[in-house]
Amino acid sequence: MRVPPSALIALLIPAMSFATRSSAEVASTPQSSLSAPASSPVSWLPGETKEAKDARMAWWTKAKYGMFIHWGLYCVPADGEWHMRNKKVSYAEYSKLAQEFNPARFDADAWMTLARDAGMNYVVITTKHHEGFAMFQSKASSYNIVDATPFRRDVVKELSEAAPRHGVTFCAYYSFLADWGHPGGQAGCPHWDPGFQDGDKRAYVTNVAIAQVRELLSNYGKIGVLWFDTDGSRDITQGEVATVTEVLKMQPQLIVDPRVPGVKGDFDTQEQHMPLLRPKSDYWELCGTVNGAWGYTGAAAKPLEKLLPYMITAWGMGGNVLMNVGPTKEGIIPEDSAERLRQIGGWLKTNGESIYGSTAGPFTWLPWGTATRNVDTVYLQVFQWPSDGVLRVPLANKPVKAWLLADPVKKELPFEMNGERIVIHLPEKAPDPVASVVALRVEGEPVNNFISLSLNKHVTATCCQDSAKGITDDDALTRWRNTNGTASFTIDLGKPETFTTLRICPAYGDIKSGLLEVRSEGNWKTILKEMALKRDENIVTLPAVTGDAVRFSFCEETNPPQISDFELYPAF
Repeated sequence: MRVPPSALIALLIPAMSFATRSSAEVASTPQSSLSAPASSPVSWLPGETKEAKDARMAWWTKAKYGMFIHWGLYCVPADGEWHMRNKKVSYAEYSKLAQEFNPARFDADAWMTLARDAGMNYVVITTKHHEGFAMFQSKASSYNIVDATPFRRDVVKELSEAAPRHGVTFCAYYSFLADWGHPGGQAGCPHWDPGFQDGDKRAYVTNVAIAQVRELLSNYGKIGVLWFDTDGSRDITQGEVATVTEVLKMQPQLIVDPRVPGVKGDFDTQEQHMPLLRPKSDYWELCGTVNGAWGYTGAAAKPLEKLLPYMITAWGMGGNVLMNVGPTKEGIIPEDSAERLRQIGGWLKTNGESIYGSTAGPFTWLPWGTATRNVDTVYLQVFQWPSDGVLRVPLANKPVKAWLLADPVKKELPFEMNGERIVIHLPEKAPDPVASVVALRVEGEPVNNFISLSLNKHVTATCCQDSAKGITDDDALTRWRNTNGTASFTIDLGKPETFTTLRICPAYGDIKSGLLEVRSEGNWKTILKEMALKRDENIVTLPAVTGDAVRFSFCEETNPPQISDFELYPAF
């Protein structure tokens, strides 16, 4: 991110792709169209109460952490799971990859051993991705790993049997509407192989998609989560939704994600997009990658100092984390990815008390890290160990006890109140070079007193005013739905406020050259200009600025940016 010399960059989380939350409103079809129900159901399971759903979700809530595995024919060209669509490969050509796919080194128990070493409690395997190739034996289609490859083994079956042997809950991903490898299967773009791909959509949904979901729920034991996916395809009828629901009831304990239009999911998903605010839903999950790729590409694993804080931040907002690996065509999880997972597992062995079964911490944002909570204890995950040995915690409560999780004897740390901060005195050296955890008990319900100065303040925008309040509200899913390449918004702070930190999140599209102005005594002054902002979190520190209003603007942006959050914080 590029700002003038007067401003210092405190932190920038790189831009990542975002999967939009699925909606129950879908495109109508000749047979039937979907309409919103008279009252919102609690879940996909008809008639379920909130209490019953909470009980069904309990194991997932405690688990917190799972392994995502993207594996299919796309591992052969090693160009990612969208290779077929991106390169517009015909089915006749793409399906030849099946004869090259012989993962003789695949070992389901070894994979599950790695999951446990990593501290993971569930695993989600791509039983069929958008390419349409099933990784299990299917009577609905011979385009599967048993019938179409020299390997001739059902890897989904082997994983479903290995997972419980290692204390891991087995879960299945399935691409439902999106299928580039069957006539009638849908794509989120025009078919590039119409001679093969065009066909009866309704017949595909019934004879392939629903049939294979029924096979998964019939032949692979108890499944924890059915993780549906799509590439933007949305064409489904009410009758098909009803049938899917009846099939899902074969395993009524199932947890279902929200990516089949018309089927209410049990949790929200954020795909490689870290919200700035805690999502409003009771249950949400961040799915991300160990190495920046879903299917195998040979990309190197991310550094631990980048990956671990990213995951902990999601846990600090009460989410689950589903971290992906992409095995090779030989059936091996790349060793650098495996080693990174073991490192995370090592951290969890020491600090897992602050993660498993935890809920969101009381803070929106902290300059030094994040926090989780478990019953009467707030766990402070410190990414930036204070050089002066003093950790300032913005809670209004009276502190009771503080200690380091890494300390086997749990020696109490000295603390006192200093104004509106609890001050904890730490050892000179951090116990962990990436993230150390301080456990803190306080009297009563934790009360955060470090709040954005712009929270819920009035916003005036040059266009799309009806959505402008999404800039300053406390909802991660709302945003200013700007449609112009040149636009601005003004936030009235109500009275003069002094701030030293700007936290801003473009929801869609980067910003090449933003401008920040502040109004003081009726006059506008430029504070930052030529701000290059990436999608997701951007944090800028600056000398103390005082004003009663701020204005943010941009000009001639190729892709009109939308803003989901804009926060101003006083000195910490």
